[in-house]
This record gives sequence, structure tokens and C-alpha cells, in this order.
Amino acid sequence: MFRSIRWRIATTFVILILACMGGLSAYLLHFVKGNYLDDLRTQLTCQAQLVGDITQPYLDRSQIEDIDPLAVNMGNSIHARITIIGRDGVVLGDSEKDPRTMDNHRGRPEVATALSSGTGSSIRHSAALDCDMMYVAVPITVDDNFYGVARVALPLVGINQSLGHINRMIIGGIGITALIAILVALQISRSTTQPLKQLSRMSRRIASGELDQRIQLTSRDEVGELAEEFNLMSVKLKESVTLLTRERDRIEAVLSTIGDGILIVDEQNRVTMVNRAAEKLFELPMDKVLGLSFIELARDHELDDILQRCRSTGKQQTGLVETTPEKHSLRVVATPLGSGSLVHIQDLTQLRHLETVRRDFVANISHELRTPIASLKVLAETLQQGAINDKAVAPDFLDRINMETDRLAQMVNELSELSRIESGEVPLKLEPIDLAGVVKRAAERLRTQAERGQLHLEVITPPNLSKALADEEQVEQVVINLLHNAIKFTPPQGSITISIRAEDNFIRLSVADTGCGIPADDLPRIFERFYKADKARAGGGTGLGLAIARHIVDAHHGKIWAESEEGKGSIFTFTLPVVSKS
Repeated sequence: MFRSIRWRIATTFVILILACMGGLSAYLLHFVKGNYLDDLRTQLTCQAQLVGDITQPYLDRSQIEDIDPLAVNMGNSIHARITIIGRDGVVLGDSEKDPRTMDNHRGRPEVATALSSGTGSSIRHSAALDCDMMYVAVPITVDDNFYGVARVALPLVGINQSLGHINRMIIGGIGITALIAILVALQISRSTTQPLKQLSRMSRRIASGELDQRIQLTSRDEVGELAEEFNLMSVKLKESVTLLTRERDRIEAVLSTIGDGILIVDEQNRVTMVNRAAEKLFELPMDKVLGLSFIELARDHELDDILQRCRSTGKQQTGLVETTPEKHSLRVVATPLGSGSLVHIQDLTQLRHLETVRRDFVANISHELRTPIASLKVLAETLQQGAINDKAVAPDFLDRINMETDRLAQMVNELSELSRIESGEVPLKLEPIDLAGVVKRAAERLRTQAERGQLHLEVITPPNLSKALADEEQVEQVVINLLHNAIKFTPPQGSITISIRAEDNFIRLSVADTGCGIPADDLPRIFERFYKADKARAGGGTGLGLAIARHIVDAHHGKIWAESEEGKGSIFTFTLPVVSKS
């Protein structure tokens, strides 16, 4: 409870009020009681002096026996206890008791004081009457002659009752006043702390993300100023959060679309942020990446070494890494970032591959052009040197020149066709076609060539095959290219099988042979222009057939791939979409 400002304020006020009221009550009680007793002492003093004046003649004439009845009469008159004491302390008369049974009163406080200073008083318990009494004693003197002491006593029962009533009234009044003051203190503390509670609630809502919080101003005091500053802070905070959110979204958009992997690691080398490119690069979703150490994510010590050099030197570090077994070529840049590091990973695998393809393309086309050009040059020089006049040799040389020219023309035509297909300049005439008929027609065109190579050619087509949505002429060219390759690289007594089957929304066509197969390193590149495996290079051809086949299949939104095991043959497969039944 005392953790609340409201209760601390209220409790402080209540304690202060009760202390003040208690002190005031004690003072008033003491003041009233003192006044009552002073008034009573003055009254009794006057009565004692009157008793002394009345008693003095009796003492002067030595009428001792008349003093006791006189004391009784005077006590009954003033309703007080009258005691006449001789100068030796012997009681000569008393309105309440027989003086002969009473002790010597010279030692009584009021009597002793009266004898020494003129007037004495005291308050004490009377054993004879069993109550508190006030005693006032005065000396009886005439012309400096001392005769005795007159004492008047009055019980304090009535006074105590009156004081008790007054005390109760004072305490009751103070209690009511204190209660009112406490209620007022509670109300004041409540009105003071209510805006603070509202501030606390609004702060919690802001912390939970509800930034549209405002406090209604109800006062112009310090609390009102605090509420006004809070409203201003809320507006500024919302503007700042909105700006930060926009910047964050902009950065996230940039990081999500950038092609390079971006990671942030903390001082313990734990990954705290990755973008989509990094997820794709390491083949792990974000929820599994966050919290991993960088070495657990990268699984490559060369990558981790670059990060560690950056952390140890405090400077940017760059390196090229070839990962295994994926054979990715990565450029890594690690930059210090506060207590952590920013790791920028650029995947150069495709770029390196394209560079390799470009280099191989230049080398392959140079090779393909060099052979016929060299042959043409030799043949032309031979003819120039006189062979043209030799009727037995000249026709053969001219035939060879024509053959090499035809080979160059074929290469140029295929390059031109491939370029047109890649650029989309060759429109596809998509229509429902009988793929089984296309395959049988292509097989018949090349059957003579297969038989000349002593090969067994078989076509397997299922009944009631759905029609494919394709360009019949282009698809026939793909089949011929695949079949021509199979014939060219299959040794005598081998076999070639063309099979078709329907799969979901596609038709799958495969050309399988029992040829020499393709090395595993060459298999991913066989659909590149002019690319030839080492064993294939000796077989002739331009090396463009498979590249043309791939682009034709891609244009039909199908897929083409090869499976091969060196020495056991190859299977080339492509798919085409079927005609929609709707």
C-alpha cells in the first residue's frame, strides 16, 4: 500500500493532523484543568481566610472547646471540610471528624507551607474520605500574633466529573475535526495522484504499441504541465516511431530484394539478422538461422576466418572462398559494426559459370570455325599451285570445298536459328498435336541412319495418349536432335528407345541409349552452345543441337534434362503441357 504516492501523501497528512490535534488536545485539557484548579484554590483560599477571621476571637479568648462545633457549623454552611489547627499542629476542630482522634497536622504539606510562607495548598488522596481532596491552609494572625492555621478542603469528585465532560467534548470535537481532515487529505491525495495513475496507464499502452494516447488536461498546476509534456512526448514519439518504421521497412525491402546475402552477427558471433538471399544461400529458414553461431551457419572455416580477422583487427576484411561440396564461389566482406559485424556475401557462382561459358563458347566456336577454314585454305592453295589443272584431282578438291562450305553454312544457320529462338523472334504455333505421331515420323526419318550404325531403334507409345499443346515442327526438331545425338554416340549393336507417358498435366518423352555416356562433370553443361564432352568432340557436329532443343522446350514452358552414367548410356527427357480439357 505504501508503494503508492497517494497513500504516502495521505498517510503523511493524517499523521501530521493527528499529531497536531493530539498536541492541541493535551494543551487544552491541561489548560482547562489548570484553570479549574486555580479557581478552586482561590475560592478555598478566600474561604480559609474567612474561617480564620471567624475563628480568631475564639482562639484569642482561649475558647478551645467551642472551636470544634464552630468548625462543624461553618463546614455545613460552605459544604466543605473545615479544620482548625493550633500553632503546635494539634487539631482543635474539624467538620468531618473528631479532632481528638486525628494526628498532629504540623507536617501536612499545606500546613507546613502556610506556617512558612503564609498560604499553602496541596492535592492528595484522603484516606478518611477515600477520595482526592484539595487542601488550602492560611495562618490565623492578629497584629503579628500567630494563633494557628485555618484549613479548608473540598473533594475533587465534582471537578473531575466536570473535567471529564469537558475532556470528552474536546476529544470528540478533535476526533470529528481529524476525521474531516483525513477525508480531505485522502481526497486531495486522490486528486493529486489520479493524473499520475492515468500517466502510468498511458505509458503502459504506449509501451505496448498504442501510440495514440492523450491525457485530458484538468489543471494548470505542475501535474497539468506534466500531462501536457506527456501529450507532446506522445506526439513526438509517434512521429519518431513512424519515421523509424518507414526506414525499417525501406531497409527490409532493400535487403529482401538485394541479390547478395547480408548477415549481422553479435559480439558472441551469433547471427541476429539475415536477408532472404542469405536464407537461400545457406538453405535455412530465418527462424532456424537466428541464434546460430556463424560457423554453424556457414559450415566453412574459410568464411569464419574472414569474420574472425575482422573482429580481431577491427577493420574491414575481404576474401574469396570456394565452398565444398556445393562448389559455390563466394566473395565475402566482413565490416565492424558496433559490438558486432556486418557480413556481406556475394555469390559469384553464376557469374563465374557465365564467364566459363563465354570463354568456352569463344574457344568452341573458334575451334569449330578453324577446322573448315583451315581445310578451305589448304584446298584453295593446292588448287592455286596447279592442282586445278589436274582433272583427276580438281573435282575431288572442289567437292571437299563444297562440303566444308556446307558445314560452315549449317553452323551459321543453326547459330542464326538459335539466336532467333532465344530472342523470341520465332513465334510458336501452339495447337493440339499427336506427339506419338511426331515421334514415329522423326524415328522413320532417322531409322536408315540407325540401321547403318547397326543400332536397334524402338518407339514405345501408350494408347489413348492425350494431345500436347505445342508447335509440331519445333517439337519434331527437338526429337530429331535428341535422336541424332543418341545415334551418333551409341556404338554398333546398341539400342535406342523412345518412350512417351502422360504425367498429371504434362506429357513426358524420353530418348534412352546404350552409348558411351557422359562424364558427371560435363553433364550440367551439355545444353550450352558449342559445349562438347571430350568423347563427343571426335564425333563431329556443331554442338548446337542440344542448346536449340533446350530453348524450344523452355519456350513451351516445359523442362528438359539428361541422366547419364559413363559407359552405360544416357537418357534425355523433356516434358510438354497437355491440352486443357476445359
